[in-house]
Order: sequence, then structure tokens, then C-alpha cells
Amino acid sequence: MSNTAYTPQPSPIAPTAAQTPYANQNVNPVGSKYASDYSHDTSLLIQRAIVREIFDATPQKYKALRLLFDKPVEFQPLDEFTYLEKTFGRTALVANANANAGATQTLTLTAGGVNNITINKIIVYPNNIHAIVTAVDAGNNQISVKPANGAGNLPAVTSGDLFSIQGGLIADGMNFFMHYDRMSTVERYNYIMLLQRDKRWTRMELQKHLNAGTTNYLDLDKREQAELLYQDMYASFINGVRGEFDVTVPGTANVYKAKSMGGIYPLMVAAGSAHTSTAASGLVAAFESLAFSTDYKSEGGVRYILGTPAMLYKMSTLFKDPIQYTPNDKIADLNLQEYRIGEMRFVPVPQQIFGETSMFPTSFANKLIVLDMDTIQPVCMTGYLPVEMGETPDKKTGGAREDYKEWWMQACLSLKFNNPLSSFYIDVTA
Repeated sequence: MSNTAYTPQPSPIAPTAAQTPYANQNVNPVGSKYASDYSHDTSLLIQRAIVREIFDATPQKYKALRLLFDKPVEFQPLDEFTYLEKTFGRTALVANANANAGATQTLTLTAGGVNNITINKIIVYPNNIHAIVTAVDAGNNQISVKPANGAGNLPAVTSGDLFSIQGGLIADGMNFFMHYDRMSTVERYNYIMLLQRDKRWTRMELQKHLNAGTTNYLDLDKREQAELLYQDMYASFINGVRGEFDVTVPGTANVYKAKSMGGIYPLMVAAGSAHTSTAASGLVAAFESLAFSTDYKSEGGVRYILGTPAMLYKMSTLFKDPIQYTPNDKIADLNLQEYRIGEMRFVPVPQQIFGETSMFPTSFANKLIVLDMDTIQPVCMTGYLPVEMGETPDKKTGGAREDYKEWWMQACLSLKFNNPLSSFYIDVTA
């Protein structure tokens, strides 16, 4: 075909014409959105201008998953492990029935209460009256008591009353022992779970991207695989349910059996960790009450408050109401770095990801979880690494039949949670 002849515009022949047939609006690369939207021409003679770097629009706070990795991982030999916990060696006695006042009394205790008491131990009533145990009836879960000599009658007892155990009394010259104890433990357990993320590229598909790729898509695609796996690990670490699931074989009725780990929040619920639901107006009082009732830390020990930035901000504004100004204040700083309640310390740790409904139920957006991180330990199975990765051989590089390559990343994850009763959670209802 010969060259195209044309008359450029504007020209003396048609002075009102604005532009030539080959004007700027018709010089667009294939794939131009401008040409498509306004019905202009495209040309193979120019290439589409594509910025090499793909902007990562993932919220940066989602990547702050350090809670998983702040502590060294503990390795266990099996994918099911049991750990024991020594509890506080004293338990208050609880009345399970009323009792009349009298010179002596028979107290009925709640189930198992007699396991915490022997004869000749001094117990203390709620009104600070003292008595000594004279008999223990394990079959009926009852104890007999009498007051100190000359002290008068014992007070009436109401079901639910608590009795402290002061100590085991002995007399000089005795020839027998009676105050025997044996340490009790709480048995806890968890499973180790496996998680995985995979990618597959056919040989020609991959080569086309390597030969003519316009962006850093391949690099970001691999990086996203790691980010997604870390997020899977985090969601399991916080909210995993301990149990067994069926892993379906595609296209068949066959299944594999797989263990799932228990995460922090479900283990707290199962253990009976302190919690409450409250409107925002009652948040400060509820937080302070739970803080004192779960104070197992040594003086100055730190616990961490996990919540969305919005929830932590709401909490900080409530703790600062009214806002206290000093002569150096220029603005009211409503983002506290640490709360001090008595001798207790609490550090807020924003978890924007709690509000991500693709990872957590909507209830997590309004939840504050307060953790004693010294009691939580990440766990992996011996012979595995917490995160492993690799690629499969293909026809070219490994002599395999498959004309594609797959990249995989795998996590091996669980946790030990000792004394969940030192942690608590609050649901803010409004």
C-alpha cells in the first residue's frame, strides 16, 4: 500500500478546521482508556506508558503482626502437646447451704470444697470471726467447726459465703502430723496446625511476563503470598479454634483429617477468663475492675491492650475525661502511650486488622483484649520451621512432566497459653 496523502488542517483552504487528521487526540496506544472513552483512534506505533512500580495499597498497619514473632518459638515433638500449670495453692471455702448461729456449726461446702481443708485448720468468716475445723465429712462435703475458747457463738451463714483459710494450727508436744498437702496442677493442651499458600505459573505464561513484563508484578505477587500467609497465621494465633476439620479432595468425596490450633481468644473463653460487656460510658470502670481482679503480674509488670485504633482512641479519650492540662500543654494529646492503674501498667497496641472483616468477625472491631504476654508462647513441631517455602520442579529445570512451576509457603503454628486468668477482654456495646 502506498503512503497516505492528506491535506493538513488548519489550511488556507479551510481556515475554520481546528486540527489535522493525525492530531493528538488520535495518537493513543493500544489499550488507551482515553481512546475507548471518547472514541478516538489507537496505534501500534506507540506503547502504553505503564509505571514500573505497582503501588501497594495494603494498609501498612496490617503488616504490623509482630505479636506473632516477638518471642522465640518453642518446639514440641508431636502435633498435640500437653502442658501443666501450677495454680495458687490456696482456695477459699464456699458455703453451699445456710447454717444457723450456734456454739458449733456444720457447714456444707460447694462440690470439692472438702479437698481444700483438714481438721485443726483455722477458717475466717466473712465478718472476721475465726473458727477451727473439728471434723471433715468428705462424703457429704461438710465440715464441723467451733469458735475459739470463750469467743461466743459463731454467726449465721448464708449460702455463697466465703471462708478464708488462715492456717494449720498445732500444739506444743504433739506426736502426729495432720496438715498434709499435695500440689495440684491444671492440665492444658493444644494442637499444632499447618497452613499453606500456593501459586502456579505455566512455563510460557511466566516467560511472557519475564520477557515483556511492564511492571514489577511478579515480585509483588510473590511478596503478597508471604503477607497472606502471615495474616493467616495471625488470624489463627488470635482466633483459631482447637479441633479437627475435614480437608476435601477436589472432585471426590474423599477427605483428609487435619488438626486446628486453639487461638488466644477462644482459649480465654474456654478457660473462663474475666470479661464483661459495657457501653462506652462504663468502659473505664469496667477496665479498672477487671484489671484489679486479674492482677497476677509482679509489681511494674506490663500487660498489652489489643484493639482497633478507633477503640483504643475511644478508651484514651475516656481515661482523659476531663483532659488534664499542664503549663507545657499546647494541645490535648488523646493518644496515651501507657496507662498506670495503681502499680499496674498497660500498653495499648493498635490492631487495625481487628476491623478487617475478611479476617475477623465484626465483633472484634468493638473488642478490647488485654494480654499478659509473658504467659503466651508460640509453638512449632520439631522438624518443621514456623515458615517454610519452596518451588516444584518443572519440565525445563527439573525434568518433570509438568509444564508449570508452583511456589508454596507453609506455616507450622500453635501456642501455649499459661494462666489465661491473668488476661481479660471487654466488649464495648455502643
